Amino acid sequence: MIPIFKTPMTYVLASALLLGSSNAFSQEDLQTTQRLNNFIKQSCSTNHKKITSESVQNILKHDVYYITQEIKNLYGDKETEIHEFIVVDNGREVQPFEKIQMNTPLPKLTSYIREDFVLNPESAPHFQALLDYIYPIAEWKPDKREFFFTNGKWYFLRDGYFRSKQGFEITVDSKGKITHICYKMKWDETESK
Repeated sequence: MIPIFKTPMTYVLASALLLGSSNAFSQEDLQTTQRLNNFIKQSCSTNHKKITSESVQNILKHDVYYITQEIKNLYGDKETEIHEFIVVDNGREVQPFEKIQMNTPLPKLTSYIREDFVLNPESAPHFQALLDYIYPIAEWKPDKREFFFTNGKWYFLRDGYFRSKQGFEITVDSKGKITHICYKMKWDETESK
């Protein structure tokens, strides 16, 4: 068997051939990418809107946005599918708020709270309004919202499930500064007001 790459010139020619063939393939990929991008432009639209609520601006350090994505004419359907996201822009990157699952500590949300914000009876309605923006209650759910302070913690109820209350548990220090936020699926009877 004769070695193919006998001289340095053979290396150069083989490299040029390989580079040329990859350009031909990438040209095809560019056309495919352009067709796909055109399809996405025709079928999808994405918009964002800054939430300018005083509650959001006075409690959080960062800007919050609604992102709405509409997908239409997919598979020939006349219906439009809408996806909504609520995100925070921390100045370095845009991130969704933490997803609530069973009992969920929310350290990112806690870190987004302004250092000068104090949770007290006067500011509690504003905190409830903030939660309505960043963790809205689904329209199909009954309105179970209420808030109260007991045993050094604020409770912002959002939902009820089989007679148990669910919502945010906010731990504050003696001055009302928020030190911990979590979502609880069920309150102990001793915690209820």
